[in-house]
Amino acid sequence: MTKLFPLTACLMLFGSTTGPFAGTVCTNYTARADDFYNASRTSLAVSKKLDQSGAKVALLARVGSDLSRYGLHYSHVAFVVKNYPGKPGKWTVIHLLNECNRPTSSLYAQGLMNFFMDNLYSQDYQITIPDQGMQARLYEALKPQVIGRLHSNQYSLIAYPYSRLYQNSNQWVLEMAADADNPKSRHTRQSAQDFLQRTGYQPSIVTLSPVARLSVSLTHAAIRFNDHPEIENRTRRYSFVSVDSVVAYLHRRGHLQVVQADTKRRNN
Repeated sequence: MTKLFPLTACLMLFGSTTGPFAGTVCTNYTARADDFYNASRTSLAVSKKLDQSGAKVALLARVGSDLSRYGLHYSHVAFVVKNYPGKPGKWTVIHLLNECNRPTSSLYAQGLMNFFMDNLYSQDYQITIPDQGMQARLYEALKPQVIGRLHSNQYSLIAYPYSRLYQNSNQWVLEMAADADNPKSRHTRQSAQDFLQRTGYQPSIVTLSPVARLSVSLTHAAIRFNDHPEIENRTRRYSFVSVDSVVAYLHRRGHLQVVQADTKRRNN
């Protein structure tokens, strides 16, 4: 896995202590034989579907932990690029990751198998293929010399979608897509967020109990609340960028060709 820029991602979801969120780099996990087998099988299936699609840029989502209590399934979305500079003939995953529970992030380039080796809750995946025009613009925006212009290394798992204080993994993907969609973009986070507001992006909402709110504030450096409006902190209903909200936004904008989901089983 190649680090492209210093950036952020995530560790635990809203105070859960049962498993990692899917946008985290941790070094204390020892892979098992089953992990290699499952990741290999999934990566081969994904590569075959991507090749058959004829796409050169797609979005690829995975399941890092069980989010069903929040009405969500996929936890982390990344770009996947064919023939990325320096990696001819291969599919390369480009995404923002948080190093465990630190409030910072980095951008990474890695192979498909590594993408599915990160101690995931399941090997379920979702492939989202944008239209040809969006693919072409994203391919240019993801080149190493310009990829970092919309990245912030200050991370929060539930970063507010319209604040530049922090950024989460899915938010980076969303802002990159908005930047590519905006013909008058200034290639800044502010420009991307302004465009998202004008074009009707709808974030996901999570409600935290008082105990959960206090717990995550005290124990998880990668979850911060001071970027959210006062009304959200008062009601403990927090807007954030989920995989579902990214895909729904691209669908409403008319930029999706295909969405393919494959559900398997929970990893043992």
